[in-house]
Amino acid sequence: MLRSFLYNLAFMGFGIFYLPIFLTKLRQAEDPGALWRERRGIFPKAWAEKFSGKKVVWVHAVSVGEVMAVEKFIHEWLASAPEYELLLTTVTPTGQKIAKRFASERVHVCYFPFDLTPVVKRFLDLFKPVCLLLVETEIWPNLLTEAKRRNIPVGVINARLSERSFKRYKIFPWLFKPLWEKLDFVLAQSEEDAVRFRGLGIAGESVRDMGNMKFDQAEWSAESAVDGAELRQAWGYTSEDLVWIAGSTHPGEEEMLMVVFKTLRERFPKLKLILAPRHIERSGGLLKQLEKYGFSVVSSVNRKEGPGPAVLVLDQLGVLKNLYGIADLVFMGGSLIPHGGQNPIEPARFSKAILHGAHVFNFHKIYHQFDHDGGALRISAPDELSSAAAELLANEGKRHEMGQKAFQIVNRLRGASKRQAGWILTFLRGRHLKERITSNGQHEELLSSLGGGQTK
Repeated sequence: MLRSFLYNLAFMGFGIFYLPIFLTKLRQAEDPGALWRERRGIFPKAWAEKFSGKKVVWVHAVSVGEVMAVEKFIHEWLASAPEYELLLTTVTPTGQKIAKRFASERVHVCYFPFDLTPVVKRFLDLFKPVCLLLVETEIWPNLLTEAKRRNIPVGVINARLSERSFKRYKIFPWLFKPLWEKLDFVLAQSEEDAVRFRGLGIAGESVRDMGNMKFDQAEWSAESAVDGAELRQAWGYTSEDLVWIAGSTHPGEEEMLMVVFKTLRERFPKLKLILAPRHIERSGGLLKQLEKYGFSVVSSVNRKEGPGPAVLVLDQLGVLKNLYGIADLVFMGGSLIPHGGQNPIEPARFSKAILHGAHVFNFHKIYHQFDHDGGALRISAPDELSSAAAELLANEGKRHEMGQKAFQIVNRLRGASKRQAGWILTFLRGRHLKERITSNGQHEELLSSLGGGQTK
């Protein structure tokens, strides 16, 4: 009880500092009223009837990256687990927009509740989930405590834990160890992640290396393939243009990229730059910020028909993943500054040569694989980026070779979504069977379910 009181007190203290950010997110939301109500665990009465008697598996994905990571998992789950429905929650409005695309008769989407005990209880009373799946590393003390009290199994899927986060958690073991003990399983992206989770005190048999679901984002068929030439023409770029896409950039990086771009244009006058900030709400400020470099800078929303501008600032959700298909060269953001890098799998899906900075600790294993096998190139400073980009822009064969290697790596590492969905389904069905046996003593039913025939 004392620990729960402290958790609630800490969250309320955090809420005071978080309030300005939350108000900003309210303004960004398509439906601010829904965000405000749902985060307090308040829903229309019809929702209670909607979920009555349903077996709901709750998947929580904070924002866009996590939502996109579980797309294939959701498809695998719906195909293999017809007895379950999914509840998909996010914290951010941008994540909610993407999540809404997955909404269907069996997939329900709403915002994640504030981690205050009364709110969490109200949320769980309504949805009564049979399992809670947290994507990557989402630890909410009051939610975990209340889920444990109700005997709701909790697992982390596509789990990752950087060395930096691991060290932070180890500083206060008395605070976090009781939370790790409330997890029933952790399905890690890599053995490195699994080792770190075990190092936090989670039972070894509860932690498994199941691979990274984000590699499954690269799965595509001939029907879903993007016609690069057609898309290129639609965006106003000719076959003679060289298109450089800087994906998921962060504050401090755009200025460096513009300096490099200005240098490269002297050698490649047909070079065009597409800047895609990680958070599109920054695009308005970026347009003004980049005018001083003397190029025509246009936002994608205000783009007119005709030749593509020298610099295009992407301010539309869900566009970048296919726009990589028109790139001649890609730079992945969040890596020139100590942010930790962004996911390079989407450009690899299109066999694109990838450049990135030194700060990629959030995706260490992926980038290590790419760099080691020649699918990407790491640079340490803007001047190094300029020379590396110039070399690749001048050598189409080298770009093609790098892109092919990147695609081969992604292709080789697919399948985590299916593995994790299958493992969780087996876990839940096994748990349900044990509960029936414990409550009813139905040994014959158990044997029949397992194909064991008659009892002797």
